[in-house]
Amino acid sequence: MITTFSCSSKPTDCSNFRTGIFKYKHKDYSGHVIERNDSIQIEYNDTDDIKIISKIEWASDCEYILTYKDILNYPQKDSVIGKSFNVKIIETKNSSYICHVKSNTLDSEVEIVKVK
Repeated sequence: MITTFSCSSKPTDCSNFRTGIFKYKHKDYSGHVIERNDSIQIEYNDTDDIKIISKIEWASDCEYILTYKDILNYPQKDSVIGKSFNVKIIETKNSSYICHVKSNTLDSEVEIVKVK
């Protein structure tokens, strides 16, 4: 339920995506907003009022580990606090990127658009 989330071209510059406000480019997550600084990411969706607070550890310019620190308004939060996701940006565009997200329960690609 919670997501915070291989292409032919390699990312050229991922530094533009370290901070800012983002949205998923996927209809199932159209209401989700991501606010990120260099070390904290907050994802929320006003529809269900769930707010996910995660720590970001950058392994390289295009790879980071996202770890759930707290989840507000989510009844099973104790079962996911501390879970980590390895995220690798595999393609960059002008204002978006495609990343591969992997954990022990998830293996997916998602496009994320920078809106601010």
